[in-house]
Amino acid sequence: MLPPGPKAPQAVQTVEWIVRPTKFLKAAQAKYGEPFTIRTAWSDAPMVLTSDPDEIKRIYAEQADVLRGGDSAAFMEPFVGRNSLLILHGDEHLRQRQLVLPPFHGQALKRWTDQISALAHEHLDTWPVHTPFKAHRKMQDLTLEIIQRVIFGSRDDELKHALRAALDMTGSTANLIAMSLVQKDIGPYGRFLRAITRIDELVYRRIDEPSTGDSILDLLRDSGATREELRDQLVTLLAAGHETTATALAWALERLARHPADLREDPDPFIDEVLRTRPVLAITARKTLQPYALQGHTLPAGVYVAPCIYLANRRGRPIPFGGGTRRCIGAAFAQLELREVLRAVSTRFTITPARPDDERMRRRSITLAPSRGAEIIANPLA
Repeated sequence: MLPPGPKAPQAVQTVEWIVRPTKFLKAAQAKYGEPFTIRTAWSDAPMVLTSDPDEIKRIYAEQADVLRGGDSAAFMEPFVGRNSLLILHGDEHLRQRQLVLPPFHGQALKRWTDQISALAHEHLDTWPVHTPFKAHRKMQDLTLEIIQRVIFGSRDDELKHALRAALDMTGSTANLIAMSLVQKDIGPYGRFLRAITRIDELVYRRIDEPSTGDSILDLLRDSGATREELRDQLVTLLAAGHETTATALAWALERLARHPADLREDPDPFIDEVLRTRPVLAITARKTLQPYALQGHTLPAGVYVAPCIYLANRRGRPIPFGGGTRRCIGAAFAQLELREVLRAVSTRFTITPARPDDERMRRRSITLAPSRGAEIIANPLA
């Protein structure tokens, strides 16, 4: 028997999961304790959530024949593809992970520091001053340009617009609800599928171009990956490699506007607190392949057990990038982007909020983003 949880129909829970995600999670935890079970259209089986630090550590360390990652991201397969790191599991996931990780880790990061800083200042030149604007969109533009440079060695405006056109469809609450509940080739979901077709055309065009010798695309080509495998990994890196970081930066600017700080020297404590209080992802789920003991319950095979990042972080032990063998491969790169962009902002502007009240967390695609797009006012330093 599964742990207790909300009794509302799956469709109702799905709407709550999209429209009021943090209120939904806090209310379920307050009423049912932990673990608790939710049912949404985003997964093919019930999902059991926990925020207990010891249980989360155990989940992340569990063997792949007990808990399997990848299945919980199956709803994203039409976009990222069946060969995506988000979908793969087991040995194939590890193989692809080891292939893609080096450019985002260790000494390789140093080569990107100056370029990220330079691109940040270029984008800051476009900021309106003394007037409200939505920082989230600005950060999406910046982080997408950065990840394109890493993946292809250059920017691609056509691909940028195609990606944003598709992802922006999932930023609309009405669209996201419709696409979650009605996955047919009509309406918003049909338009989304057609937008993916355009992305595919542009990504395959880049795949077929001559090698530049110094990009992730070249690295993946040299591995002997098929065109379809290349497409899936590139789309995953392009989307996940900019959308999550853009959201984290948007939150950082929304928080900076309300809690001024000089981030030129050491932005890391500020970044850590933003990632703790405003995590970009709500959960990191695994599927049970055999009965699994969790806090006095025995979960049957075929359900999901999900460390809840949002609730865990409220207990003071942040896990913004997940854990175990499925920890975000771009974590160090994302932190570098946060660090360099916030430093650049602090050398150029003081930030104030466009409105006095905090922005709540609203689901845009898979991320928990500022509800008003991080509305801020940039005031140039004298």
